[in-house]
Amino acid sequence: MKYVSILLLLFLVCTIHAHAAPGGYIVEPYSAQPGPADTSGADGSETFWDQPLWIQVSWIISLLAAGLGAFKFGPFILGKVKVILQNKNRTALLTYIWDNPGCTLADLSKNTGINRGTAKYHLYLLIIERKIVRKKDGKMSYLFTNGGVHLEMKQVYGYIMNPAKRKILDIIISHPGITNKEIAEHLDLDRSTVYWHLRQFLEENMVVSRWDGRYRHYFLLPEVEHILKKCQN
Repeated sequence: MKYVSILLLLFLVCTIHAHAAPGGYIVEPYSAQPGPADTSGADGSETFWDQPLWIQVSWIISLLAAGLGAFKFGPFILGKVKVILQNKNRTALLTYIWDNPGCTLADLSKNTGINRGTAKYHLYLLIIERKIVRKKDGKMSYLFTNGGVHLEMKQVYGYIMNPAKRKILDIIISHPGITNKEIAEHLDLDRSTVYWHLRQFLEENMVVSRWDGRYRHYFLLPEVEHILKKCQN
């Protein structure tokens, strides 16, 4: 099909050239003619079938070539346009995730203007392409670009985006050495709930605890404290 299209195009070019070459005329500057002149318009009109045969043949061949080109290359062009538009959305999502590590699907849809279904589709492709990674915390999923932030620190950004965990982290950073009981009293939370969050922080190496024989005191690691302060600014 490729070679047929090329041969048809060459034939069209040669045909038009061959019929345009014979004959000729001379163009001269206009000079006023003696007597009355008819300026009412064209003397008449001719239909397509009144034209010379070579014009009819050339026009039909051109029409067939245009139709064949549209049939052959139309889907390819439409596909390219679709890919460009998709890449535009994908780039917008990737840029937002880079600027806002730990964001969620809801954040993406709200702040990029891309509807949730479209954003979810492109996130799936970005995950397959390994351009982004996803860390889960219960029902929540936090998104990060694959690189830029050390893997062990990605969960920090995710927890910072979680309102309940963010409050506990803020309490620890403002009261180093605070206890589980004191955090629960500050935030009016059940101690078991606070302990559940603190256990996750310990597993993710975000906090360290020190036992004084009676209470366990909690401190943020310097790296986590740095990230938290940066996010507060």
